[in-house]
Amino acid sequence: MTLEEEKIFIDKLKETILPVAIYLNENEIKRIIENVENSNENLPAGFGKMLYEQIIILKYNRLSEK
Repeated sequence: MTLEEEKIFIDKLKETILPVAIYLNENEIKRIIENVENSNENLPAGFGKMLYEQIIILKYNRLSEK
């Protein structure tokens, strides 16, 4: 991923997933990602782990700002 693609990806996470993830605990987030991975074999290997890490980072950065 280029830096521009990473920025777009992070911005989309902040727009779409983060508002919901703020209210979920880590296990709930992980369970949702696992369900999505299991139902979509087209996702690249490691995508779920990377997505989970990004969501957790964004979530705790947002919470520490308050």
